[in-house]
Amino acid sequence: MILGIDVSRWQAKVDWSLMKSNGVEFVFIKATQGNYMTDQMMVKHVEGASKAGMIVGLYHWCDPTVDAESQALYFLNAISGLPYKMLSADVEQQWGDWKEWSNGRVTKILSPNVISDNAKKIVETWSKRTKAPAVVYSRASFINSYAKPAQSWLSKYPLWMAHYPYKSSTVRTTWQDFQTNYKPSISGPALPAGSSKWTFWQFTGDKFILPGCESLLDVNYYNGDLAALKKFCGIQGGTSPVITEPDPSTLTVEERLAKLEAQAKAHGWTL
Repeated sequence: MILGIDVSRWQAKVDWSLMKSNGVEFVFIKATQGNYMTDQMMVKHVEGASKAGMIVGLYHWCDPTVDAESQALYFLNAISGLPYKMLSADVEQQWGDWKEWSNGRVTKILSPNVISDNAKKIVETWSKRTKAPAVVYSRASFINSYAKPAQSWLSKYPLWMAHYPYKSSTVRTTWQDFQTNYKPSISGPALPAGSSKWTFWQFTGDKFILPGCESLLDVNYYNGDLAALKKFCGIQGGTSPVITEPDPSTLTVEERLAKLEAQAKAHGWTL
C-alpha cells in the first residue's frame, strides 16, 4: 500500500521534498468549507506538493447546513486552474449549529437524510463537471449513526475511510521507524454497511509527528501500488491528466461571478 498524507492550514510548514524522499506519494489538501471558506494554505500546499512530484488531491468539508450545489460550485471555482488529480468530499458534520460546536456542547443534530442528501448532491455535481475521481471521506461509525441513508449510494464512489487502531498518546519518530514499527494492527478500516471495499485509509489520526512537518500529521494508505494509484488518477506515461474545467458557456452570470470571487480569494487577490 502507498503512503500519503492530508493537510490543511493547521500544517503551516511542510518540507514536501523530505516527505517525498521518505515514500509519501500523494496528498489530500483542504481546499474549502461550505460556501464560505477557502483554506488559506491551499495554494501554497498545492505548489509545494506538486513541485516535489506528489499526486495532489483536494478536499472539501461538507457543511449540511449549506445548500449542496452552492458548496459544490464554490469548491470547483476555488480550485480552478490548480493541478489536482482527485477530489474528496469530507462527510463528518452532524451538528446544525457552529456556535454550539465551538462551545463544545452540541444539542442540534441534523437529520440523517439531510446529511446524506447534502453529500450526495455535492459529489454528483462534481462528477458532472470534472473528470477527476470524486472520493468520499468519512468514518463507518459516522455513516452508520448519523447518515444511514448514505449506505445506499456510498458504494458507487471510492471511499477514504478514517479508522485509527492506535492509542491516543503522541509519538515523535522517523519515517523509517514509523513504517517499521507502527504499521496498523488491522488490515483495513471498518466500512459502512452496504460497502465492501476502500480506496484510501486514514489510519493514524492526530498521533504522529514525522520529519517534514512539526504539526500532528494524518497519514494514509492507498489500497494498491503506485501504478494502480496513477491509473486511478488518470496519469499515464508519466504525464499528468488535463483537468477538464466546466464549459464557461454553460455557467450562469452568478456562477461566473462566484468563480472569479473564489479564485481571487484563493490567490489573495482583490477584485
